[in-house]
Amino acid sequence: MRINVFISTLIFSILSATSYTTITIDGTSGDWESDEDFSTSTSGWTNYLTWDESYLYFAVSGSSIDDDDKVAFIYIDTDPNASPIGGTGSTSSISWARDHTLPFTANYAFAYKTQSGSDYYNLRTYSSGWQADQTYNGSVSLGTDFLEVSIKWSDIGSPTQINVIIFVQNNDGSWTWSSAPENTISDGAGDKTFSKWLGYNIASGVAPDAAQDANSVIISGNSGFRMMSSPVAGQIYSDLLAELWTQGMTGADVTDGTANVWTLNVSGQSWTALSDISGSGSGASQTAGTGFLVYVFDDTNWDGAADLPVSLSVSGTENSSSASLGSIADGAYGLAGNPYASTIDWDLVTKTNLSASTSVWDDAASGWKSWNGSSGSLTNGLIAPYQGFWVTASGGTGSITIETADKASSSGTFYRTMDNDSTGSVSFTISSNDYSDQTFMSFMNNGDAGLDKADAHKLMPLDASSRVVGLSYTGETALDIHNLPFQYEGLLSLSLDVMFLSLDGTNFVTATGEINLSWDLDQLPSHIELTLIDNLTTIETDLSLNNTYTFTTESKGSFSAVPDGAVGPYPIVGAPRFTLSVSYDVLESNPQISLPTDFALHPVYPNPFNPSATIKFDLPTVSPVSLNVYNVNGQEIKFLLQETLKPGSHTYTWEPQSLPSGVYFLKLLTPSKTVTQKVTFVK
Repeated sequence: MRINVFISTLIFSILSATSYTTITIDGTSGDWESDEDFSTSTSGWTNYLTWDESYLYFAVSGSSIDDDDKVAFIYIDTDPNASPIGGTGSTSSISWARDHTLPFTANYAFAYKTQSGSDYYNLRTYSSGWQADQTYNGSVSLGTDFLEVSIKWSDIGSPTQINVIIFVQNNDGSWTWSSAPENTISDGAGDKTFSKWLGYNIASGVAPDAAQDANSVIISGNSGFRMMSSPVAGQIYSDLLAELWTQGMTGADVTDGTANVWTLNVSGQSWTALSDISGSGSGASQTAGTGFLVYVFDDTNWDGAADLPVSLSVSGTENSSSASLGSIADGAYGLAGNPYASTIDWDLVTKTNLSASTSVWDDAASGWKSWNGSSGSLTNGLIAPYQGFWVTASGGTGSITIETADKASSSGTFYRTMDNDSTGSVSFTISSNDYSDQTFMSFMNNGDAGLDKADAHKLMPLDASSRVVGLSYTGETALDIHNLPFQYEGLLSLSLDVMFLSLDGTNFVTATGEINLSWDLDQLPSHIELTLIDNLTTIETDLSLNNTYTFTTESKGSFSAVPDGAVGPYPIVGAPRFTLSVSYDVLESNPQISLPTDFALHPVYPNPFNPSATIKFDLPTVSPVSLNVYNVNGQEIKFLLQETLKPGSHTYTWEPQSLPSGVYFLKLLTPSKTVTQKVTFVK
């Protein structure tokens, strides 16, 4: 059977209660429902959260909250994405005697300080720092041991999804406690790093259900497959999948039909349908760190109507131990899974005889996202909670070990920039009407022109549909990320192919179609030059002087849309359309090769000058450049330069000769910036 897999935008989320709740802000807890109160990290303290169409409501209860010198906070992320650590905002709290680290990038913060005779509250937004008090149209009420607040949705941008965390600390920073959800922080003094949060789909039309705590995930989109995992060790499949339609297994909604939950047979590199998901038979329990495959029907109760998004919740305690997946034969694939309710960093996990690359399926784009530690479309190698992901054995029997220390740092340490003296990358984007794809090349000191451990296979899609595909080849292997040497003597010639694929039954057919091929060289080391050669038209393109190439694909035959095994790379189909020529300048010992990060015109030297002046400027990207000379009356008297230049530092020598002594102005222009500098010519 054909297997198609999906992992939706995974937001660490809760979604259950049946309707909105409107709270009267009066300093009492009488109108809060039981499913709107959340246990915290400190006994005797409770935090509350709910909303209606107009307001977000939160509350804090605990002895002495109304007494003296407490600060209650709620931080709100109004633009969460697939990784809750993404979006705009800040992972740093407002400094209030303590500098806490948030588990997401917060856009807004509400702070309430209780202090005898001088209670204080405000709503702040983040824009290159936490700003002063913002417009606030809600209400605040402090009762006996109970604080409740309303915040108008329009004051925080009327979001459709939010991440939130609520906690309390002493005003002087001497103590921090009462976080919701419960975080594994030690109550007491010091800066705290929070790892858990509450996430919600506001657009769903329902308010939260605290009974689900933080162990839940929203499944959105359309019918299709998802690669998943569970943050609870020994989880019964039917527990996690209760809100989805299941079939063909003991414990499913119906026991007949084709099973829609599979595990990977590592030794056979094939899918095995589950026979039982209810726990009454063997194999019904999930293994921490191991992924599985689910076909999600958008009609989850078989009533003829689409039901997505839905929230899947799990019971039990989050896995706190390390998780391993092993016995992966050299060259074979393993389906691993995030074993925690927190984002993990692929680059931190322990890999034995494994490729440095991983891939996850993005159903929305109907394609794979890859990462090799340096480049790829899986941004920074962050793997969301509940996410299954592929690993590939390389150099022997492979295994992976994931530990709690591999959870992604929300303080930004996971963010990687190019180490200019050892790595670099270039990305290619392929687009045609409604279809798009990407492929990458990275450059590392241990890179190889052939296969190496930082290469990522260009995997066949798990959803067979029409598409465009960009890839490179090494030998018989199709690559999504081709890792190359950072230094090389001579010239490398690489095969690069682009295909327009239509679907005919179970076969992909290469078709003709107009394609726009573009590239991003911002992270390309300055000692490397790339030339694209169209093998069909013989047109050669210097990638540093152009950023797009438009062409029409050719028909080259067909191939099976079903991979050979559970997953596998694309086959070679006919002759590759392009050759990419990679040339290297010779580097000196201990090179410090780097591209400028900003546009700059350096001081002219010497100044005053005679007979010539040296003009030096920096370009961070490929750009058209004009360099002209003006007199003190603003008249253009000399045209020095007008052309498109590569990124890097550029030097121009000006010899006025026939011009009289005097003051002149040099004007350097690019599409984004203009800089003027005064110089003096003395004969």
